[in-house]
Order: sequence, then structure tokens, then C-alpha cells
Amino acid sequence: MERSKVKLTVIFLLAVLNLFLLSNVFLQYHQARVYEKTTREQVLVFLQHNGVTVAQAVVPWKHDLTTRAEELPDQMLPGQTLPSQGLPNHIEIQPARETATLLMDFVRGMGDLGQTCTEIKMIREGYQYNGAEERAVLTPMWQVETDNGTFFLDCAQGSLYQEEA
Repeated sequence: MERSKVKLTVIFLLAVLNLFLLSNVFLQYHQARVYEKTTREQVLVFLQHNGVTVAQAVVPWKHDLTTRAEELPDQMLPGQTLPSQGLPNHIEIQPARETATLLMDFVRGMGDLGQTCTEIKMIREGYQYNGAEERAVLTPMWQVETDNGTFFLDCAQGSLYQEEA
């Protein structure tokens, strides 16, 4: 009889521990969502303080670019194509910065270019292809259409340049 009481006690303690750990996971998930929402709000306020308006729906808060070879042609920026003879053996896909960081990079880049804009109308994600015979680099990019023209933002480096006319 004593042995079964010990077993029940251990089972009870393990169940309590599991409940504690589960509640901890839910709490961390909730906190992550709150931090994400706060970050979005703060970066939009940052843009407004710098004279730039943008609708939340325009901003790609989650990166939608994939790395599957069959989907790459559809994910190239306009004017960018993959080689017709196929991709090289080694493809490096550069990692993209976080969206909030990219929006701040955009504002900084506009200042560096001596440009201004008051509205971001559209942001399109895509890849820019740089390749050689044996090696290729796909750089995630944003094509940003503003009231003052179209700009390209390198999502790996955070550098901004204006579309050539």
C-alpha cells in the first residue's frame, strides 16, 4: 500500500509540473505577440515622426519568400530573371532583416539619398539574382513604391537605392 501512495504522489507532482510548464509556454507565446504588436505600433509611429505614412496592410510583416527552386522564378523582382540554362550548383540565399529594422533602414536610406517621401504606397518582396558559373546569390529585396518614385531596399544589408529612370 505504501508503494502505491508514493507512485500516486510522484504522478501528481509530475502532472502539476506539466501544468506549470504548459502555462509557462502559453505565457511566453502571449508575451511574444504583445511585443510584436508593440514593435509594429512603435515603428509606425517612428515613420510618422519622420513624415512617412504607410498603411499596416502595405507592410509585409512576415516574409513570404521561399527557397524552393520551382517557386524562385515567380519570386524575382521585376527586371530580374534566373539563368535560362538553370541555376548554378551552389545557391546562397541571404537572410533578411526584421521588418521593423527594414522600415527604419528605409527612412535612413531616404535621408542618405537626399530624398523625401510622405507615403509608402506599396511594398513588393522579391529576390535579386547575382550569379556566376558555379555560384549564385539571391538577395531578398523590397521594391518600395512611394509618392516620390520607386526605391529598392536590400533586405540583407539595409541599403536603399532609387530605381534607374
